[in-house]
Amino acid sequence: MVGRHVRLAAGAAARRLALVAEPSNAMSLSHTRALLVALLVMLLPTFGSAQSIPKEKGPGRVFGQFHFFCLKHLPDLDGVERAAGFGEYDQLLGSDLAPYLPDVPYEKFVGWRYHDHGEAFVLTAMRAKPDDALKAEMPQFAKGTQTACALRVPNNKSEGVLGELTRALGRAPDKTWQDGATRVYSWTHQAAGSLSRIQFHVPDIAGANAVLSASVYSNK
Repeated sequence: MVGRHVRLAAGAAARRLALVAEPSNAMSLSHTRALLVALLVMLLPTFGSAQSIPKEKGPGRVFGQFHFFCLKHLPDLDGVERAAGFGEYDQLLGSDLAPYLPDVPYEKFVGWRYHDHGEAFVLTAMRAKPDDALKAEMPQFAKGTQTACALRVPNNKSEGVLGELTRALGRAPDKTWQDGATRVYSWTHQAAGSLSRIQFHVPDIAGANAVLSASVYSNK
């Protein structure tokens, strides 16, 4: 199972942060990626305690999968793809992928479907420019790059998953609002030239999927 392959997020961040020590003529991309990883680590202060995906079905396992497939890799889109491929999940193509495509232009969008403990999950990831909402909210990132990952999960453990997010992030959501028939919980951390955001979209309809999402924006 994937659980035994999960490593401490803090350890992964430390290895990536070591890139900052590369020679100056190779620093640009490596330095940017290291800073973005550090930004996620600052947003997620207790991730070091999550060493593996819990084996038992429940909110902890749902959050553990979000961590393993999304959070520990961003902003490395290739890393998300490798994790999904390692899990041997079914990649979504053509008409199977179409229902999940974003309304905004994107450079790359990929997705997979898998089952866990009898429940269906969909993982998607993309690279794109910030959408109009973020441009209006934070115009300094209007010309930046967004790398994002989302995990669609059954909406039968939302309260527990929200609790797992709050515990891992070390604080209550920065913002909460109602978007039509969906309740959105959002956490944000900003540093010079970079922004990371984690959101949990919980539909009012119990049968609809909830969505865990993470995005990293950079002007670098």
